[in-house]
Amino acid sequence: MSNSTVSINFNLISTILSAFADSIAIVICLTFLFIILYHLIQIKYNQYQVPIDVTLILSTNILCVIIIKTTVQTIHVTIPTVLQDFQTNIKYKKTRFCQIRAYIFYSMVGILYWSYVLLALFRFVRIIYPKQIWFHRSSFYLYILIPAQYIFVFILTLPLLIMFDGLHYISDEPYCSIVLTPIYPIIYGMIIIFVLPYSAMCILYLCIARKMHQMPIVGQYLRRNRRDYMVIRRMLLNIFILCIVSIPVFIIYIIESIYNRSDSLIYRVQWLLSSLSSCLFSLMLPLITVRLHDLLK
Repeated sequence: MSNSTVSINFNLISTILSAFADSIAIVICLTFLFIILYHLIQIKYNQYQVPIDVTLILSTNILCVIIIKTTVQTIHVTIPTVLQDFQTNIKYKKTRFCQIRAYIFYSMVGILYWSYVLLALFRFVRIIYPKQIWFHRSSFYLYILIPAQYIFVFILTLPLLIMFDGLHYISDEPYCSIVLTPIYPIIYGMIIIFVLPYSAMCILYLCIARKMHQMPIVGQYLRRNRRDYMVIRRMLLNIFILCIVSIPVFIIYIIESIYNRSDSLIYRVQWLLSSLSSCLFSLMLPLITVRLHDLLK
């Protein structure tokens, strides 16, 4: 069997697996959203005077981001790739709309990671500033931080589209992505999309860990703080696992950029990992959101 045949078979299999993982992620997210919506309707219908849990709002935000990100990937990558794999005579031309779709996709990936930062931030302020009530209000997150998160990431990702001109059609592939050469677009994208939010979560986690060691053995907030501490540790473990899986791709990115080469196989692996991450994030969400976990019981 020739190398080209093996490559074609792998590309097709990776695309099918990616589509399958995306489908699972969307089904899981929609199921969780339905459960949350049903819970909110129950509260409204029974006229309970129960404040909406902030973690539930932040979890809903994460679920919506995963759905949007997965949908954009399906439209931008999966469908054109499947069409090309089965009809090799299809030719795609570079368009501004293709670059915009890629920009939206990478922005949504960044928003997904920063959504976990918001979740960690809430745990942080609840432990470090337990008496600052306005920090704990659901309206503060719903109307200020969540919209600000979207604006913040879309602005930071914009240089990939405008300044660096780093989003182009990939050779032999029917979609736009971050180019490997020159190297600075991929480095900038990695920093904005992954390095900064993960670093922020690590800093919040370390601050919480330090605070936990300084707290007395007994106290009003001790049990809740320990739970928040464990939740953030699970969040970091979740993202760390994804990081370990993604590191080989980033290394290959850098090597390919240095040697001025580009292989479609790298991008197929990237999309497969992206789909698996969506599936992983959706499955892990009840483990890091106690309120959502309680609703699923």
